[in-house]
Amino acid sequence: MSDRAPGTAGIAETARLLGHYTAVEEGLFELLGAFAASEVVPEAAVLFDGLSQQHAWHASLFAACRPRLPGDAGAPVVPPPPAAELLEQWGALDDSVARLGPLARVVLPRLVVGYRRHLARIRPLSDASVKRALRLVVRDEVEAMVEAETVLESLLERPGASDAVARATNSLEKLVAGVGPGLVGWAGEHDSSADQA
Repeated sequence: MSDRAPGTAGIAETARLLGHYTAVEEGLFELLGAFAASEVVPEAAVLFDGLSQQHAWHASLFAACRPRLPGDAGAPVVPPPPAAELLEQWGALDDSVARLGPLARVVLPRLVVGYRRHLARIRPLSDASVKRALRLVVRDEVEAMVEAETVLESLLERPGASDAVARATNSLEKLVAGVGPGLVGWAGEHDSSADQA
């Protein structure tokens, strides 16, 4: 008897989602680590460094509970195209507030919404390890979002800072606007508003 309810993910979709989550978290580990190494604002550098390590741990959590399907051994796990493009364009920014704005106002909120959505659609019997991982990660991401916003707000009095944040967040949000909730879309779902943009 299946414990799969309508709207939940089967094993193949769970494997795909967790693979993408792992890749996104690994990408954030690398990107925030690079930001920390080049950041001139001490508070931002400390934030980026701490969050980089946290995202590495999140990636390991998701990788550990990802179902292994026949034929996927050795297959690379990569972020879905919108998230990959977001990471690439975000990585090209070199201004402190332009880096912090998307972190606090695009990336972390979307991760929280996407992971909470998955929690709401979890299969109760067979996905216990996924549920535990998602709960731990959501808690961390909410705390990180508050920390990032706090550091960002401390820098917004600088000349041009608000405009830089708006430009960076708007530019990166457009890249993932059609994904739906989160940074990783569910198979078979499409946000029709992306076609109307």
